[in-house]
Amino acid sequence: MLRKIRGEHISYGPFKLGRYGIATNVLALAYLLYVVIWMPFPTMLPVTGSNMNYAGPLLGTIIVGALVDWTFSGHKRFKVPVAQNWTM
Repeated sequence: MLRKIRGEHISYGPFKLGRYGIATNVLALAYLLYVVIWMPFPTMLPVTGSNMNYAGPLLGTIIVGALVDWTFSGHKRFKVPVAQNWTM
């Protein structure tokens, strides 16, 4: 999105949003920020084990697990994707 705003050439894949691309990206980032901030909050007070919102701790556990995997073995398994020539 930053390259598009700066006016730099972008090589597109098989799909592009045209003039709606930047607006779509801004809305998607704003929604993502909203969800990441508000997701961990409890749905009611007082918080007990039966009414706690476990989405935040679960997301944190998945992120920590992914970072641990990357640190010990993931960086060895990762293969850089090869770019393909898409014709439109």
